This record gives sequence, C-alpha cells and structure tokens, in this order.
Amino acid sequence: MFKPGPLYERRKEILRLLQEVPLRTGDIVYSASNATGPLGIPFGAMIQTFTKSPYSHATLILRECHEIYAIDVSDWGTRKLRVIDWFDNWGKTDFCVVRLKEMNDSLSACLTDSINAFLRDDPSYDFTFDDVNAYYCTEAVAAMLGRCGVDLGGSFFIRDIVPKWFYPLLVAGSWATKMLTNSSLPTDRPIHIVGNEKRGMMASDKTKMIFEYDGQTDTCLRFVGDGFSDYEI
Repeated sequence: MFKPGPLYERRKEILRLLQEVPLRTGDIVYSASNATGPLGIPFGAMIQTFTKSPYSHATLILRECHEIYAIDVSDWGTRKLRVIDWFDNWGKTDFCVVRLKEMNDSLSACLTDSINAFLRDDPSYDFTFDDVNAYYCTEAVAAMLGRCGVDLGGSFFIRDIVPKWFYPLLVAGSWATKMLTNSSLPTDRPIHIVGNEKRGMMASDKTKMIFEYDGQTDTCLRFVGDGFSDYEI
C-alpha cells in the first residue's frame, strides 16, 4: 500500500518553485535520507553524522520533453521518475540543488546522452559498495558526470571519514554483516560522499548551490547571483 512521505502534501508547491529556478539537465540534488542497510542499520543517518552533512543521498536531474526527471539510484534500483512523483514517499525533507558552473549546450547534450546510456544499462544498486557492475547513489552521479569529463571529487576511504576509535568497530560490524547478508562496506577503496562545503562532493569548486529547502521551517532559499530569495511555503 502506498504510504505518503512528509513532502507529499507540499510536493506541488515545491515543484513550482523548482520550475521557477528552473531545474536543468545535469543539476544535482543532495538530500537527507533515512535509508537503512542490512539488519536495519540506519545507514543514511550514520553517513550524515560521520560526514558532518545534512545530506547523504545524491540524484541527477534530466529535463526532457518539458518534464523534469530525477535519475535516482537506491535500493529500489535505477529509476527515472518525474520529480513530483519522486517526492511522494521521501522519508526525510531537507534537500538542496547544485549546478555545474561551466554548463553549456555541449556539456548539457553530453550529460543527456550519458544519463540515457546509464538508464539503458539499468544497473542494480550496489549493496556491497564493491561491485563494478552496480552503483550506489553518489557513485552513480559521479559516473554519469564522469562520462562527460566532470569530476567533483569527494571520495574518501572510510577510515578517513569515521572517528579513529569507531573504525575498528565498524570493520568488525561490516565483517559480521557480510557473513550474515553478503553486504559490507569497502575498506580498501574510497567511496563518494555528499559531505559539506569543506569536504565531499558539495565542496567542489565546479558547482554552486541554486536552491535549498529546509523541511523544519518549510522554507526555500533560491540563490540569485551572490544572494538568495527566501520563500515560505
């Protein structure tokens, strides 16, 4: 049975404001997540805590035939969803939109081709974070951008993300989870993180924030030049 999320009643108004920005192909949405991992581990919340970020999920935008789509990779798999439908069952509310500073017609066309090629491949979600044929959300965004020569950085080894005292516990827990569910976190390769303005994909000097939504205050910030406009829904 369909269970609406906290943005369901506000989705049309939020979409209206996003259309005024307007959203473009190649825009990136960073959002908060309550995603859980194997055995109910609060994976989204843990990532946000350890990376000191309000966000842990990343999605790429595709504008096509006067419609705006979210190209989203999660444990549901790879999906192309109308943004208004994508908002239906979010577990959290906070999100922001960032845009590539050097966007042009050539790059936009390349990103459209890259996104459609990714959709044709229809890769599965990478529950092990170590499957070359599958992707997790930020890795998928990095891959689609990377096919067009765009590298936002933001990849780190887990040992450099979590507190040193916690790392041995995380490794032990990851090993146990692998034994029980065949899912684990990689310790021998970096992972892409959303992060914050100092560290992670959000810290890239190749992007700028153009929109921010605070679910607690139900307020949107739309950035114009070096300033912003404040809206209450």
